[in-house]
Formats: sequence, C-alpha cells, structure tokens
Amino acid sequence: MTTGAAAKPQTGIAPDDALVINPRDLGITATGPELEKLFIKFTQRNSQNPWQFELSPDGEIIAMAPVYYPGGLQETDFIIELGIWAREFGGIVSGSNQAYRMPVTGGIVCPDTAWTSPERWASQQHIAGRPIPLCPDFVVEIRSGTDNLAPLHAKMRLYMQNGALLGWLINARNRRVYIYRAGQPEPELLDNPPTLSGAAVLPGFTFEVARWIFDRA
Repeated sequence: MTTGAAAKPQTGIAPDDALVINPRDLGITATGPELEKLFIKFTQRNSQNPWQFELSPDGEIIAMAPVYYPGGLQETDFIIELGIWAREFGGIVSGSNQAYRMPVTGGIVCPDTAWTSPERWASQQHIAGRPIPLCPDFVVEIRSGTDNLAPLHAKMRLYMQNGALLGWLINARNRRVYIYRAGQPEPELLDNPPTLSGAAVLPGFTFEVARWIFDRA
C-alpha cells in the first residue's frame, strides 16, 4: 500500500511474536486510504483490547501483545527524560500508544517514543480520533527480550523513509544502540555507550541509556 508511484513499501516490520492478519484473506479488497479508514474503525471498536495494532505499508494488520517488564519501565523512563527536555525546548512527545500515519509509504505505526518539532507539528491538521498524519522528527524503538532485530531495523528504515531526522534503535539485550540519521544509508553502531546525544535534532538532550535502559534489562 503506497500513496505515490515513487514510494516503495517497507516490509517486515512485524515482531516475531505478533499476530499478522492479511485483510485480503478475510475478503477485504480495500487498499490505500480506504483500508486505513477500515483499520481505524477496527481499532476504535477494539479500544479496550490489551493488544496494540499497527497497519504495515503492505496493508497487513499487526497485532502485538502488551509490553511486559522491563520494557514498560524502560519506555516510561525514556518518555520522562525526553518530556523534561521538551518542556524547555518545545515540541510534542509521545509514547507507544500514539499512532502516526506514514506520509510517504502509507501505514499506521506506533513508535516506542517519539518527538515532533513545533514546526513539523504545525504543518499538519490533526483530527481527534485519527492517527497523527506525519512522521516524527525523532523516533525510538527499544528491543525487548523477545524481539528479533530485523523487524526493528525495518521499522527504523520505514521512519527514515517517511521523513524522520534521527532514530535510535536501542538493543537492551546486548547493550548496543543503532543511530539512524537522515541522509545516511546505514546506521552507526555504538557498543555499550553510557549516554546518547540528541545532537542537532534535539539540542542539549542527553539520555543516560546505561542507567535507564541497559541496567534495567
């Protein structure tokens, strides 16, 4: 499912333990925006369900189990630290329950943590009950104890393809971080870094990844 002829779908973002549903197997032939509308209705009707849902650019529904210890604490600590920084600098911080619609490839996904600059946020109209229609400037995915790295790398590439400027894939299991940057074809690998810097995208933001992520794994 793409929104333009030049856009190439980014596949393989479903975690190994996710339930993947192909709507075509259920007789649903809708694609593109029509499929996204059906997906939004489906998730709204299942809003009390503990599972989290995403829609891949290929049009597959991905159902993921709740986050278990220590993943939930790691995400919360990251959001707190990023939120403290954003109180001074500005912008919008979100957690893994916030859905974003990818503007280039299509698909509706939920980063573990994300930040959107005031300028990018103001560039789009936001409608209650709908995904945010943009890709955040900064995205974070934290590998849980059961996650395979390949789908997480695919998801990071998806974010970069849709306009993210900076992405951190944090491998808590092996104390490694993959840094994705706009314009760079491959991520930078950091082995057991004590801290991470937001550099030019998040000026002044430093995250103690060893304290808040690695030592909780």
